[in-house]
Amino acid sequence: MNANLSISDVSRIAGIPKDLLRMWERRYAYPKPERDSNGDRVYTQDQLDKLILIRQLIDQGRRPGKLMSMALTDLNDLLKDNQDDLDFNRLIVMLKSGQASELRNTLYRQLQSKGLRAFIHQVMAPANRWVGEAWKDGELEIHEEHLYTEMITNLIRQSLAETPGGSGPPRVMLTTLPGEQHGLGLLMVEALLRLGGAEVIPFGIEMPFRDIIEAAETHQVDIIGLSFSAYFKLDDALVMLSGLRQTVDPVTHIWVGGNAFLAETPMPRGVTLLQNLYDVERSLARWQNQ
Repeated sequence: MNANLSISDVSRIAGIPKDLLRMWERRYAYPKPERDSNGDRVYTQDQLDKLILIRQLIDQGRRPGKLMSMALTDLNDLLKDNQDDLDFNRLIVMLKSGQASELRNTLYRQLQSKGLRAFIHQVMAPANRWVGEAWKDGELEIHEEHLYTEMITNLIRQSLAETPGGSGPPRVMLTTLPGEQHGLGLLMVEALLRLGGAEVIPFGIEMPFRDIIEAAETHQVDIIGLSFSAYFKLDDALVMLSGLRQTVDPVTHIWVGGNAFLAETPMPRGVTLLQNLYDVERSLARWQNQ
């Protein structure tokens, strides 16, 4: 796909300095951008997508040389493998044994050492799954799950307060529909969108249809982002999304994600399914360069 992206666009979206992009081009022969009529580098969307993955894997400690020759699908698989290898048994033990201070300090150290973006991908996302499964299997009490939620929410909110907020397009409102009380997914998406330069307006959870429609119009949002956890009935989600799509201004995009959906779930016309957090970053990059 030819998106005619400049080196400044790629550097800003992928989070890779321009000098480093040029050095990779010389040392690894990747990326190999075309040149426009002025002799300036021009990158494709596929190259940008791959560079985003490479930057994320470098954040996890991978060496760039081995990543440059890998296909996009292999890079995606490598990211998933890295997440699956994380061991969060200790986190569950700390929650069960009431070690709140130790847990908070452990999460804080991870956030400080990795940075917000890598923390979300490498720690928060898999930790959410571990805690959710432990609660579902009866290993954790509801108050222990609530403690984790409150603790990690406070950490992310504090980090976002210390991070220059996105102020550029697109303008995104984030919420959940009535019946969906889980908000950690929205918080992760908010952080990644803001780190990518988007302006995000968080509305919390369980927002009535009428309020979503009015807020989208009042704030002139480009995108409505909705999250659906595994506890939300898929059929209900699809019906509600179909109704919302028919009611909201057609120029307003609707992005949805969460464990309520499978990769092959047929979405209502005009609704975009983001299958994971990396999809959020890639979709944002595409929107900014459409």
